[in-house]
Amino acid sequence: MAGLDFAFFQLLYKMLSHQTGSISRVDFHPQKPRFEGREIPMQFPRTSPEAQGISSDHIREYLQTLAGSQASSPHHSMIMRHGNVISECSFFPYERGIWHITHSLCKSVTGMAVGFAVDEGILSLDEKILDIFSRHAGVFSHIRRGGLTVEDLLNMTSGVDFSEAGAISGNTWRAGYMNAPQKFEAGSQFEYNSMNSYMLSAAIQEKTGLTMMEYLRPRLFEPLGIDEIFWERCPQGVTKGGWGMFIKPEDALKLGYLYLHGGSWKGRQIIPRSWVEASTAKHSDGGAFGYGYQLWMDERPGSFAFNGLFGQDVVVDPDIDMVYMVNAGSRELFQTGELTSIMRYYWGGHYRPSDTPLPEDPEAYARLIQLERNLMDGIWKPAQEKHEGFWIYPAQSHSFRTEDLIRQLSGRSYRMEQGTIGLFPLICQVMHNNFTEGISRIGFEEDDGTLAVLFREGESTQKIRISFGGEKYISQIDLRGEPYLVSMTGRITTDEMDRIALVLELYYMEESCSRVFHMFFSGKDLELRATEKPGDKVIMEALDYTGGGSLMENRIIRRIIPQGTENIMDESLYFTVHPTDIGHVEEGGSQMLLEEK
Repeated sequence: MAGLDFAFFQLLYKMLSHQTGSISRVDFHPQKPRFEGREIPMQFPRTSPEAQGISSDHIREYLQTLAGSQASSPHHSMIMRHGNVISECSFFPYERGIWHITHSLCKSVTGMAVGFAVDEGILSLDEKILDIFSRHAGVFSHIRRGGLTVEDLLNMTSGVDFSEAGAISGNTWRAGYMNAPQKFEAGSQFEYNSMNSYMLSAAIQEKTGLTMMEYLRPRLFEPLGIDEIFWERCPQGVTKGGWGMFIKPEDALKLGYLYLHGGSWKGRQIIPRSWVEASTAKHSDGGAFGYGYQLWMDERPGSFAFNGLFGQDVVVDPDIDMVYMVNAGSRELFQTGELTSIMRYYWGGHYRPSDTPLPEDPEAYARLIQLERNLMDGIWKPAQEKHEGFWIYPAQSHSFRTEDLIRQLSGRSYRMEQGTIGLFPLICQVMHNNFTEGISRIGFEEDDGTLAVLFREGESTQKIRISFGGEKYISQIDLRGEPYLVSMTGRITTDEMDRIALVLELYYMEESCSRVFHMFFSGKDLELRATEKPGDKVIMEALDYTGGGSLMENRIIRRIIPQGTENIMDESLYFTVHPTDIGHVEEGGSQMLLEEK
């Protein structure tokens, strides 16, 4: 639709021209609460892998391959068999027990909510969407949405031309969906669309007067002991449904375990078994193995997966009574990248664990436990080798003394010329509608033997300590009223001109993305280069998926972009994801930033 294309182009243009602040058409109100870190109720029992018929060495090799895969960038891993956790690992600097963004993994939870609503007679699969949202319908809605049903949203066959890009077009998402053009007849073909999930959430709210999060709390979250969870809402107060949920790794594992057991939890039927069976059956031809109701079929017979952007996965294998999960910052949009290849290499259809316990192997189990500890502490370093098709690279750094750098930079402050580089990765800005106000000043100070960086963005100053070795510092920063836990690692290296450079990676402990800063110091000047992980290639693929690709075919846009310069978007996006800025030493130093903090 023309209005949607224009809204998408308008936001994209603002980002490409390095505008900051309130650049979105969607109203921003801080929502995300501070993560408290409460103890997880109803934890699963822990045993050795051998007690559940799996070799400790097999899991150890799996974790090593994950850790050595730059494209996978794992954050958390948990493996369960027969109801027992046999491996749990967080990869430095991420920590166990911290909630993590799920992206589209939460669509499967939306599917569970629909299951409750169907069982309670609130919704039916053949119910017309037009009947539910008649007050949001326009003149042409009766023609465009007339045949669209709840089931068409569940199995991603709606055909509605109002996808993820619609979430940046304004505040009225329900009206936008109801009045958008129809790409094909509802129910006739698969097309993945997060706004289908949003509309399922909105349908529950329309029928009950409760947000889907409120509706699910007593029915799903409380019975499973999931008491620390957050789910974003749209500007009109509807739970997003298709993205925006934060949940702890073990609590995500509980959702897979619930479906593994047909909706039963500790002897209590939480979700009707008939709904679980319907949800996990193939209803459309999405992906490599098919799509059910808000979840994906997987490689093993009868297996299925809750999957989210950049590698947020809960995989359920009923034939071997196994559930495993991963949080990552990988380079894949769906289950089509190196992370998924590794998971299927170790746990795919060819893998056959023992049906009975294996003899205990204390030495192998000790090696596994030690590896998990080393990965969490950042001690283990991959060797430069090729393991079953996955290249593993070692980290490189310069031998310049950290102490010298701390002494030289401590107390300095730089005022940036443009102030357009933000702390928040670009993907996170778009996902959360929280657009950066730009770093206007950068300062440094010594802090208990290490270096802390002070970033002035908007009206606040964020102080973040740098880890130059195995130590781990977790800081909390505030981004326009939303708190985030972060950890920053630093290393000293050289640039293409053999200048000493400080490379900082800012890890968002609750997110899939991280921010990378390269700082080059010359006299009284600071050159700042920034990028993010996953990077520009993945972001371009995401734009194709959410609407950017089709936007470039728009006849108005084609008139703007001359023939023969079709790669202008790629080039412009590259410099948006890799911005640069120059800072100059200012009097007053970092103490002035501290006083303003």
